[in-house]
Amino acid sequence: MKKKIFITYAILLLMGTILTGLISLSFIRISYLNNIENMLITNGNLINSLVEDKLNYKVFSEVDFSSFSNKVSDQINARVTFIDRYGKVIGDSEVEKEDLKEIENHLYREEVQKALSGEIGKSERFSSTVEVDYLYVAVPMKKGGIIYGVTRLAYPLNEINKINIGLMRNILIAVIIGVVIAIPLGYRYLKHITEPIKEITNIAGKIANGDFDSKVRVKSTDEIKILADTFNFMSSTINANISELHDKNTKLQSIIGSMKEGLIAVDKYKKVILINSQAKKFFNINLEDVLGHNILNLLDDSNLKYQLEEILEKTTSSKVEVKLKDPKPRTIKIYKNIIKLNEDPNRIIGTLILIVDVTEVRKLEKMRTDFVANVSHELKTPLTSIMGFIETLKGGAIDNDKVRDRFLNIIEIETERLTRLIEDLLTLSDIESNGISFKQKVEISVKDVIVEISDMAKELAKQKNIKYSYEMKENLPYIYGSRDWFKQLLLNLVENAIKYTPGGGEVKVLVYERENNIFINVKDTGIGIPKKDIPRLFERFYRVDKARSRKVGGTGLGLAIVKHIVIAFGGKIKVKSEEGRGSEFIVRLPL
Repeated sequence: MKKKIFITYAILLLMGTILTGLISLSFIRISYLNNIENMLITNGNLINSLVEDKLNYKVFSEVDFSSFSNKVSDQINARVTFIDRYGKVIGDSEVEKEDLKEIENHLYREEVQKALSGEIGKSERFSSTVEVDYLYVAVPMKKGGIIYGVTRLAYPLNEINKINIGLMRNILIAVIIGVVIAIPLGYRYLKHITEPIKEITNIAGKIANGDFDSKVRVKSTDEIKILADTFNFMSSTINANISELHDKNTKLQSIIGSMKEGLIAVDKYKKVILINSQAKKFFNINLEDVLGHNILNLLDDSNLKYQLEEILEKTTSSKVEVKLKDPKPRTIKIYKNIIKLNEDPNRIIGTLILIVDVTEVRKLEKMRTDFVANVSHELKTPLTSIMGFIETLKGGAIDNDKVRDRFLNIIEIETERLTRLIEDLLTLSDIESNGISFKQKVEISVKDVIVEISDMAKELAKQKNIKYSYEMKENLPYIYGSRDWFKQLLLNLVENAIKYTPGGGEVKVLVYERENNIFINVKDTGIGIPKKDIPRLFERFYRVDKARSRKVGGTGLGLAIVKHIVIAFGGKIKVKSEEGRGSEFIVRLPL
């Protein structure tokens, strides 16, 4: 700081001295030029008077302006040039008479143009004829109101340049003397002022780094002492306030950061004053620092931007549900509340926005609605069929042995279908409600279960002329869980593959261990699954081809049971399929 003040002090001193000198120099130059101009104008008028006298007894073209210019120039100590009204130089005190024809036409010289218009012309420029800087003054030559030509007087500016050089020298000497005297005095005074400020600055640096115990000690008794004492008091107060704020901020950030909901606070101009990471994810905001930005400018989704703008314009608390596409499809609910000051409830300072992801809730609601509708339909269809046949039998068909037996067989089939459906529903409910408890977990030999399933699968495949095979290692490790559920998982997948594979096709089961997991791949060459149906494949009662599914006797719950058994085992399942070229179900179960 001392260095900056000292440099500033020295610069101001130099600038003050130099500016004073330059202003004086400019003033002297202007005054000198004004005097020269007035002198030249006066001399020009006198010369024109002499020319007019000559014109009383001579014609203009007969006057010897060359010798006249030399004569007059010696008397007024200035260059004299006579120019006719066509711009031709007819006499010049600096040019010999025989050389006048070599001089270029002066008609378009600034001062000549003005003089020919009847006014006095002035200009400063370098003369290419004699190579000297001149001040030019041009006076029109008149006779009887007619302008015959121009008398131009030129004064060399060498003298004013000499005066400028002398003044510049004097200014330089004054600057040197001023600096030599002022700098030591200024340095001593600055040291007295800056030492206490330097002390305060050092302590401020320590406080900025968290050392609030440091205190300023100044020996001065003036205002600097008061500043030091105030600074020490401020340091203690800041220490207490920062500790309190840090504690509150840490708690607030921890709470906001751990929220699953998105939280945004904006001021009355819709500029962000608070936002958590979850809100950035919901709104697909990639910008790191968004504080101070208009929240609407940060959004790419036009529908979301419109809905949010609508809700922000309202003056009361409100909510809206929005469907998003990026970064992934989901449904969010936006709640808006007004932020008011506790001290002044009538003063609104902003808006608080809470974003809740309701995608799963809406999905579950739809699944529940679909489930109820599907269960009702699946139960109603066989019951309607059974009731219809019973009524027919009651109506007299029971007496016809052939009709009676056929109807009873159909009733038996429909009853078995109802039984399977109810058993599947109970199984699914049991898996969802209870999972695999500790008591249910047993050692499961994957190999033994595969062999059991294969014996049943081969018979089913044989009936449809399908080639069935499996491939696995002898020493596969055990997995732990419910053996019955694991068996049902495999049975559902294999039966499903056989059901949807036409005659002449192939179903293959591949079992292997990798990265502490057991992988089971069930692959078929069946009808395949359309790409659009794969995401919903494991939903209850969802069928790709409803007519075909009922024809092959499916309840629509097989794959839903498979998925929940896999989840109960802590595993994952995925599907690879191409319509018309078969499907592959890949199950991963942890060891």
